[in-house]
Amino acid sequence: MNGNWKTLDQTMTVEAIAAIKSKRLAMKNVLDEEGKRKRMLQRKTDRQEQEQQAEICRRAMERERQPRSREEQLLGKKNLSGVLQCLALFYEADRSRQVSKLDEVPVVPPQLKTEERPPKSKYNRYDQEKFLKGQQEFGINPQGSHLEKVKSAFVRLNQQGSHIEKTMPTSFSPKIAKTAENVERRLKIVHYHARMPIIVVPQALTSLITLHNARQLLQEMRYVSVEQARQSYRPSRPPQFSDEVIIQRRFQDELVSYRIIDVVTRLTSEEWVRVAAVFALGPNWQFKGWPLGKSLADIFQQVCAFHLYFKDSPPCKELQNLPVNMLALPLNERHSDCGILTEFWNKLDHHMAVRHRQFAFVKQK
Repeated sequence: MNGNWKTLDQTMTVEAIAAIKSKRLAMKNVLDEEGKRKRMLQRKTDRQEQEQQAEICRRAMERERQPRSREEQLLGKKNLSGVLQCLALFYEADRSRQVSKLDEVPVVPPQLKTEERPPKSKYNRYDQEKFLKGQQEFGINPQGSHLEKVKSAFVRLNQQGSHIEKTMPTSFSPKIAKTAENVERRLKIVHYHARMPIIVVPQALTSLITLHNARQLLQEMRYVSVEQARQSYRPSRPPQFSDEVIIQRRFQDELVSYRIIDVVTRLTSEEWVRVAAVFALGPNWQFKGWPLGKSLADIFQQVCAFHLYFKDSPPCKELQNLPVNMLALPLNERHSDCGILTEFWNKLDHHMAVRHRQFAFVKQK
């Protein structure tokens, strides 16, 4: 054992050691009492919570409707006595009421003399024939049909028509029929035109696009000169509609017909709304009389404008500072025409999609 270390007996007296022991025991007793008191309080609070929970469950069970088994429901074991008592009271009250009525002397009120009316019978839709029997003022036959009248009317019209054809000159009746056919055909064309967006092209022969080569450019996607297209141009429409070209293309998954014209003087106010695109040549006289705006800038804000020119030649200077889409075609490389003209359709589709309310007529059936 190390010589520097000393035992407790050597460093402290017996009285000091006893005092330390007594102090330690006192502290231990105090701690035990505090722990007991805390545990008692915890048990008390737990007991109160359990009692509150039990009280809540008891009240809920009192208000809860007790379930009945299938046998109890079939046999009616519960509340059977109460039901029988209610039935007994009901029958007893009914019997006493009948006895009181027998004891009373009936008082008959004085009745006024009125005309005897037949008893009302239930409604029957077949009694209609009995009611109308012998009454011919309306001239209604419930069992009749309108087919006889229609047949007689057709016979009368045929007789009158044959009489009119006999009395009229032979050269006059075919004119009336032909006029009626033309009017009907005109109405169909007007209705068909009401769903077509309009593309305006220049009328001047110096332009790269006119009515003669519009189909090759915009539908077949290839450039053909105006002179070559004029030689092979054969209008596929009647003479009265030879000043326009109809092409078809898909727009938003629907096949849409576009009407291409070069004369705008005959357009109505409803047709001006359907003008979607215009090919500008350059001079201001091309847009003289347009009701869409006073200046070219106002017109090009409402209509998608394009300017078609060759790459080797400069574009029109009057259109460079305006919102016009420039389409530069190569002079000899015809294989690149499709890509440039596809850009035209992309711009026009975007213009119509943005103004979907203006061009809603395209999707009308």
